[in-house]
Amino acid sequence: MTLGKRRKLLNSHTGLDTTVRWRFVVAMAMNIPTLLRYGAHEPVGSPTVLHGIHIGLLAIYAVLLAIAHRRDAREDDRDSPRSMVSRFLTRVSRPEVIFVIAGLVFCWFEALIAMVGLALSLIYVLRGYLLLVQSSIIPSGLVFIGSFVIFIAAGTGLLMLPAATPAGNSIGFVDSVFTITSAISQTGLVVRPTGDGFTRFGQIIILIWIQVGALGVVVFGALLAEVIGTGFGLKATQTIAEGTEQGWAGQLSLQKLVIFTIVITHAFELLGASILYIGWPESWLGDPSDFASAGDRFYHCVFFSVSAFCNAGFATTESSMQGLRTHWTTHTVLIPLIVLGSIGFPVLANIREVIMARIRRRFVDGDRRLIRLNLNTRIILSTWVGLYVFGFLLIFLGEITQADQPGALALLDAHFMNLNRTSGFDTIAPQEMGVLSRLVLIFLMFCGGAPGSVAGGIKLMVLAVLVLTVWSTLVGRAETEVYGRTLPDILVRKCATLIVLVLAVIMSCSAIVAYNEQHIGLEPIIFEVTSAVGTTGLSMGITSELSTPSRWAIIVAMFLGRVGPFAVFAALVSITRAGRAQYAYPTESVVVY
Repeated sequence: MTLGKRRKLLNSHTGLDTTVRWRFVVAMAMNIPTLLRYGAHEPVGSPTVLHGIHIGLLAIYAVLLAIAHRRDAREDDRDSPRSMVSRFLTRVSRPEVIFVIAGLVFCWFEALIAMVGLALSLIYVLRGYLLLVQSSIIPSGLVFIGSFVIFIAAGTGLLMLPAATPAGNSIGFVDSVFTITSAISQTGLVVRPTGDGFTRFGQIIILIWIQVGALGVVVFGALLAEVIGTGFGLKATQTIAEGTEQGWAGQLSLQKLVIFTIVITHAFELLGASILYIGWPESWLGDPSDFASAGDRFYHCVFFSVSAFCNAGFATTESSMQGLRTHWTTHTVLIPLIVLGSIGFPVLANIREVIMARIRRRFVDGDRRLIRLNLNTRIILSTWVGLYVFGFLLIFLGEITQADQPGALALLDAHFMNLNRTSGFDTIAPQEMGVLSRLVLIFLMFCGGAPGSVAGGIKLMVLAVLVLTVWSTLVGRAETEVYGRTLPDILVRKCATLIVLVLAVIMSCSAIVAYNEQHIGLEPIIFEVTSAVGTTGLSMGITSELSTPSRWAIIVAMFLGRVGPFAVFAALVSITRAGRAQYAYPTESVVVY
């Protein structure tokens, strides 16, 4: 299809008019004075002139909004037939009206008008995103990948603004792409220290992109499932590594899914920040340089809380959590946040449902049994416990026998670094750990977190399905069984496919880095690439030493580690919807061993 035909189809599908296009242009233009005013250490141009331009653009938008409102009123009177997508994209929304009125009433506040311009721009970005998702112009998988690419491009530009880095220490294009990709993929690998290498403005950009990357996948899954239908269920559109095809659509409505995810995320982040604010000492070795005032202290607490729950691992301290290696907040606040973020929103929702059923004595429909944990939750929790015990024992053994750590410190490190397999914080530098401990960490980073979570890796469900399949084969079972249920063969094939794809990415990126960094040993390279693909963020200290080609390889590894499985599964969903093949080839066995 040619570009002209696509544009014609897009316009006919949405019914966009000139007023909508001009509103979009004006909303985007309102960000230009904001960048000139706040994007540099000193305003580019007169602040008074920039403020006047802001007010003028807002007034133009208000006029266009009034014209559009009159048009909507006339069409409502005529009961004009329009598609749902067209109505959503063209009608004047209540948030638009609220933002414009607030900006006009408080127009003397330059920062408020800047926020209004940003909010209006985001409204149109969301509308365009919904349009692409709900139309057949672009495949859904490409829409998802493209949304990440656009966010990375926008974040890269913002990080390259002079105000994002200290004066005289600007960041280059490749390093900016690396940092923002690491943030939006919740990885945590850095080429410059987050605390000293960025200003407060730059740190806030990183924090926003961490949050967007964590919530964006869930929101996309909800939108994609709404468009595709209920063939695979909502949770199935969020990840290839699902333990059951009865997903979110059978547990919560689409609206409740998004609300639950947003509320539970920010509730845990706020709770974690509050406890850190109370529990952190006044100072410690490697603490943030600006940690004196109460406002600065709360800011860093929020940063760490968000970074922990989103499993990002970014730290504004000099050496991650090594300065608080034995402090109680590290092990009783950050670790629970990391676990809650990596256990998966489907599991959290099911646990909440079970707890509320116990409190309210709510029974299963047509039965006298209380609501229980579903199959997905039981497999995830069992796998999590088994992996924790396995990792804890081996890391402890490596620390005691190879790193010569005291028993008490080895216990704390084994607990923290084991559960930190999905985040990039560390209480001890990985290069200071024993070889056995690092080997276990590579395996743990490869496994990652639960499906439908903010963590990366192959996912706990994939690991569980493959282990169960191996066990079933060893005991002579024809099918994969667990908890009195049989898992479908298609699920086993998807899990095997994902493992092969992830291993292929690790080997390919490792080969590129090994070719360009011949002075670095193989172990640090494998560790670094696995951490990138698993979106973990742990490193043996080689990140800042990598050459430009190697940094691009790590960027690709982080990107594919975050969006690859989702994009693959979106394509599988589209193929499945087209229908199954109506023929089969004859069966013939081959030699396996």
